[in-house]
Amino acid sequence: MVKMLKVFIIDESPFFRRWFSRLVLALPGIRIIGEASDSFSALKIIRRKRPDVIIMDVKTQLSFGVNLIGNIRKLNPIPKVIMVASEACSFNRGKISEKADYLLDKLTEYEKIPDILKRFSFAPIYGLKRPEPLRFGPADLSMTGKSMEST
Repeated sequence: MVKMLKVFIIDESPFFRRWFSRLVLALPGIRIIGEASDSFSALKIIRRKRPDVIIMDVKTQLSFGVNLIGNIRKLNPIPKVIMVASEACSFNRGKISEKADYLLDKLTEYEKIPDILKRFSFAPIYGLKRPEPLRFGPADLSMTGKSMEST
């Protein structure tokens, strides 16, 4: 039996939660175990369901995403974090680079999420090994290698 990769989605926008859900559900070997619009609900569910990967917006209701990641890592140090943000969002790049495994532009880099999830997947159908955690320096915050603030 193949282990399914468990994904949890955190975004205050129902539109973006559905959008990310569709991206994830199109992939074999990956399932969504829950979603939340705010940090309080997210922490409760994450504590109980133990996701492998969390897709979350930099801004969440009741908390800034970086603070939420710190709390998530205390509860369950396993999940990988794909953080998404709009270009208009201002954020502390240093804090994000210490906490998130990936930082993507929500509107222009969302299509990279399936490839990232495939790399994290335990499913042998992809023929890939599970990668080591990635750590970004301040200049390497997006997968494109450019800062989202530089556009």
